[in-house]
Amino acid sequence: MREKIEQLINERFDQFVHIRRDFHRHPELGLEEFRTADKIENYLKEWGIDVGERINGTSVVGMIKGISINNPKIIALRADIDALPIEEKSSHSYRSVYPGVMHACGHDVHITIQLGAAYVLSQLRDAWPGHVKLFFQQAEETVGGAQTMIDAGVLDAPHVSHVLGFHVCPKLNVGTLGIKSGPTYASSDTITLDVHGQAAHAASPQDGIDAIVVASHILAALQTLVSRSTSPLDAAVLSFGQIVGGKAHNVICDHVRLRGTMRTLDNTVRTTLKNRLFEIVNHIAKAYGAEVVLRVESGYDAVINDADTTVVVERVAKQVLGEDQVVQLEHPSLGVEDFAYFAKARPSSYNRLGVANPARGITAPVHDGRFDVDEEAIRHGILIQVLSVLALMGVAYDD
Repeated sequence: MREKIEQLINERFDQFVHIRRDFHRHPELGLEEFRTADKIENYLKEWGIDVGERINGTSVVGMIKGISINNPKIIALRADIDALPIEEKSSHSYRSVYPGVMHACGHDVHITIQLGAAYVLSQLRDAWPGHVKLFFQQAEETVGGAQTMIDAGVLDAPHVSHVLGFHVCPKLNVGTLGIKSGPTYASSDTITLDVHGQAAHAASPQDGIDAIVVASHILAALQTLVSRSTSPLDAAVLSFGQIVGGKAHNVICDHVRLRGTMRTLDNTVRTTLKNRLFEIVNHIAKAYGAEVVLRVESGYDAVINDADTTVVVERVAKQVLGEDQVVQLEHPSLGVEDFAYFAKARPSSYNRLGVANPARGITAPVHDGRFDVDEEAIRHGILIQVLSVLALMGVAYDD
C-alpha cells in the first residue's frame, strides 16, 4: 500500500504546492480565517470528505470513514490555520498580498500537509478500518482555538483515540524530523505588574516614593526566580519585554508598568514560581512604601507528547526519511503551542518537521518576515502523517 500512497502524493504534489502558495498569498489573522476555512471546506468536499459545522466561525472539522467495523479506532490530525501580523520581506511570486499579514509561522504548510493526508486517505478508504477526523484550528497565535474545539466536542462522538500534528522547524533541514517524548513545548503565563509610588519634584526625592527605583529592585530580584527558586534540572524562563513609566525627566515617577512572560515545562514548577513571584513583588513593594498590582494571566499549558504514540511516529519517520534523519531532540522548546490541550485530553504526538535548505538560502526563523520553507517538506509530511495513521490503526502498509 505504501507504493500506492507515494504514487497518490506524487501525482498531486504540484497541486499541493499550489495550495500552499495560495494560502501563503492570502494569510488571515486568528478568528478572521474565513477565506482559509472556505478553501479548506471546498477541497474536502471535492474529495468526498464529510464536513461538519464550523466551530466559532472558522475552525473546520472533517471526517473520513474507512472500512466499517465494530469499535473503530478514531485518529485525529490537527493543523492550525491562522497567520501573523508581520510584514513579509520576501520577493517571491507567492508573497502575501495583504500588507502587514503573513504566514510567518508555517501554518500554510500545516494546512497543506493535512489536506494532502486527507486526500490520500480518502482515496484509500476501502483499505483501512476506522475513521480519521480532521481538525483545522483557528487562532493558535492569539486566543487559542484548540480548547474551543474540544469544548465543542470534536474529541467525542465518535471518541478520538490519538491526535497527531506537526510544526515546521527552520532549525532542521528538509528531510529530517525532530521528535521527543514527554515535555515538548512550554506553558506560558503573561505577567503585568503595576508599581504605584508618589510623585515629587526630582530636587526633593524625600517627598515622594520613586516607582522606578522600586520597579528596578523588583525586576532585579525576580531574576532569582529561575536562578535560585528553580532547580538547575528544571527548565524555566522569566523575561520582561516592556517597562513604561514616568512623565517628565525632573519628576519622581509615581507609576511604572512592567509586562513579561514566564515559561515552564512542569506544573509544579509553574505553581511554585507563581507563588514566589507574588511573595517577592509584595515584600519589596512594602519595604519601599509602594503599592503594587500584580496580574498573572495563564496562557497555554505545556505540550506533553505521549511516549507510545511518539514511538509509532518515530518508527514511521525512520522508514520514510531514514534512521539518521530522525533527530531525538535533547531539549524541549520554551515556545508555546495550544496543541497542548489536545495532548492533555488524548494520547498525542506533536513533532518538528524540517523545512530549512541552506543551499537555497531558506534559513530564516519563524515569526520573521523572511521566513520560507523548502516545499519538499510537504511531501515528507503527508507521507509520515498517512503512514502514522495507518500504523496506529494496526494496518500493514508495506505489503
